[in-house]
Amino acid sequence: MKLISIITASFSSQLAMADIVYGDKEVLINNDTVEVVRLTYPAGSQSGMHTHQYPHRVVYVAQGGVIELKPSQPDKSSKVLNLKTGQALYLPATTHNVINVGESEVVLVETEIK
Repeated sequence: MKLISIITASFSSQLAMADIVYGDKEVLINNDTVEVVRLTYPAGSQSGMHTHQYPHRVVYVAQGGVIELKPSQPDKSSKVLNLKTGQALYLPATTHNVINVGESEVVLVETEIK
């Protein structure tokens, strides 16, 4: 009976992971000084937990929508941002997951100064 429980838990875990939809990351520039990426998040997609290693980061909103910034620390609160097309943001380096919680695709152009 215990073996069946382990197999069921493993299968359920794999199904849950299969439901995760990740956004698309396109590297536009990556050299010794700067990294610029285009991030496209369809509705319901996410970045996956990741760490920004460079302290200076600017995000340009090419296509707005609603995202949730979920920190890696369970004791920290998530932030929901209503992004407007054409908006620019300065965001400090952090470890987080970006989740598109809105109904439209969100497109960001992120510049990190190395």
